[in-house]
Amino acid sequence: MPKIKASFVIPVYNGQAFLAQTIESCLRQTEKKIEVIVVDDGSTDGTRRIIDYYCRKDNRVKFLLHEKNMGRSIARNGGNANAQGDVILVLDADDIASADRVAQTLNYFKKNPTVDIVYGQFNVLDAVGRFQEGFDVMPFDFERVKTDKFTYICHSTMAFKKTVAEKVQYTDGDYSKHAIDDWKFQVDAHKAGFKFGAIRKILGAYRHIPKLRDEGKILELKNACLN
Repeated sequence: MPKIKASFVIPVYNGQAFLAQTIESCLRQTEKKIEVIVVDDGSTDGTRRIIDYYCRKDNRVKFLLHEKNMGRSIARNGGNANAQGDVILVLDADDIASADRVAQTLNYFKKNPTVDIVYGQFNVLDAVGRFQEGFDVMPFDFERVKTDKFTYICHSTMAFKKTVAEKVQYTDGDYSKHAIDDWKFQVDAHKAGFKFGAIRKILGAYRHIPKLRDEGKILELKNACLN
């Protein structure tokens, strides 16, 4: 079996609406030496049937199952721990990877060997997949993060060397509950001394589905992490 160059890690909980499209975007990559690790975090809908179908269809798709919902941070960490590739690509279960995302990511790492984490441009889609707007990338600037409370990184374009996951994990508890474990992972990776790089290419599409958020609590959690 050829060596796996990169591993997609997709945590999912009751994601039957979009999961097939997400997995398909991984399987259509121009770089074929990949694996797709789908972590079913205790879904109660048809998610598992979709994963089973793709596991039978393509042996690059791997399946981790949580019998009960444990939260997306634990799902992400478990997927990362099982990844066989030297590079891990983040992808949420309702987002889409561009067909050359793996190739662009690996090429960037090859040309910039001191960089540990990369991310790129992305498009925003609505719930039914209609294009809304596109976003450029900005260099990671921790002073700006402390002021704005945003990293300006689309998590579903982010990839990192396996060595990052061995030192930094996603934070469970309130950070996971309030869906800012991705933001905290980026901040923690910076604090751990890892270097970020930005790719000026469209690496994927983020599906914007409005959700109720406790912005006061989120700000409190971010401040606690930054102070």
